[in-house]
Amino acid sequence: MWYFRSPEIIFGEESLSYLETLGIGKAVIVTDKNIAAAGMVDRVKANMPDTECMVIDDIPEEPRYADIAGHLDKIDAFAPDYFIAVGGGSSIDSAKILFFKHERPDLEFYDVTPLVKLNLRKKSRLIAIPTTSGTGSECTWAAVITDEKEKRKDELASPEIMPDYAILDPEMVKTLPKTQTINTATDAMTHAIEGYTSRWNNPYSDAMAEKAMELIVPSIIEVSAHPDNIDSRNSLHIGASMAGLSFSNSQIGLAHALGHSLGAIFHIAHGKSVGIFLPEVIRFNYSTVKERYDRLNRIIPEKYRKPTLDQSMEFILKTIGQNTKISETGISRELYGQNMENLISLAAESTGIITNPRDANMKDIKNMFENAY
Repeated sequence: MWYFRSPEIIFGEESLSYLETLGIGKAVIVTDKNIAAAGMVDRVKANMPDTECMVIDDIPEEPRYADIAGHLDKIDAFAPDYFIAVGGGSSIDSAKILFFKHERPDLEFYDVTPLVKLNLRKKSRLIAIPTTSGTGSECTWAAVITDEKEKRKDELASPEIMPDYAILDPEMVKTLPKTQTINTATDAMTHAIEGYTSRWNNPYSDAMAEKAMELIVPSIIEVSAHPDNIDSRNSLHIGASMAGLSFSNSQIGLAHALGHSLGAIFHIAHGKSVGIFLPEVIRFNYSTVKERYDRLNRIIPEKYRKPTLDQSMEFILKTIGQNTKISETGISRELYGQNMENLISLAAESTGIITNPRDANMKDIKNMFENAY
C-alpha cells in the first residue's frame, strides 16, 4: 500500500489573494530579514487585512534548534490559528518545526519521525509561500535543521508537518538574485532525478519527476540569462514544487546524503552542494537504473542533451554557472582531506543511503567524495 501526500496547491498570478478566503484570525509569519526587507511580508499581509500578525524575521540560512526554541514562548502566548512561512527552505522548514512545537510542546524535536503519531492541527494550520524555486519544502513532509552540538544537519520527517496550503505566486520569485535562482533550481533538478530513481519510486512520484524535469531544465537556462522572463519564472516555480512532490513521496538518494554532509561541515549552500555530487552519483548508480536515467535524459531538450544523463547535467550546470567540482568552491584539497572521515561518517547516517537505488559502502562514499573534488 502506498500514499501520495500533497498540500492544497494554489498557483499562478495573484495566488496570494487566496489568503483572504481563509478567514485567518491570528498568523505567525516566519521569514528572514532579507525577505522582510524586500517587502515580501508586507505583500502577504496586504492580502489578509483583517488578520493580526506576529512576524518572526530572524531565521538564518542554516537554522539551528536554538533558533527555533527561542521563539516558542511568545508564540504560545500569541495563540495563532495559522503559521505562514514566507521564504526559502530555511524559513519553511523552521515554520514546520515551530508549528509542531506549538501544537505539541510536550514532545521533543527528535519526535518528528514517520513512526510517531503527532496528532497535530488541534490549534493551528500551516501555509507555505516559497520565495525561491527549488527547495520544494512547501510540498514536503521533511525539515532540515542544524544540530549545533553534533555539527550535522538532521532530517526530520513526518507527514503531519506537510503544509496544508502551498501558494506558488511567480511574483514572489521575480526578483530572486541569480545565485539563489541557480542554487535552488539545481536543488529542484536533483529532487526530480533522485525522486525518480529512489527505491521507493512509484507511478505518482514518477509523473511529478518527469514533468518537473520538462519544466525546470529549459526554464532555468532561460531565467539564468533573462531573469525578468515571468513565464519561465512561473514554469520553474511550478516545476520545483512538482520535484518536491516527487521526492517527498519517494525519498532522496546519495546526492543529498553527500550534499548534506558537505553543507554541514563547510557551510556550502544546499543546492550547490547537492548539485556538485549529482553527476558523480548518477555515474555510480547508472548500471542499476540505466533505463530510468535514459528516460529522464530524453526529456531534456536536444540542444542541452548529451549521450548520458550525467553528461547532460554537467553541461546544464556549467551553462547556468553552477559549480560542478568541490575545488571550484574555494575549499582547499588539504582542508577537504582533513575532514574526509567526518564527511563520510555524516553521509553514511543519511536516509539517502537507504533509498538510493544502489547500495553504497564506506569505500564507495569515499570514492565519490574524492572524485567530486
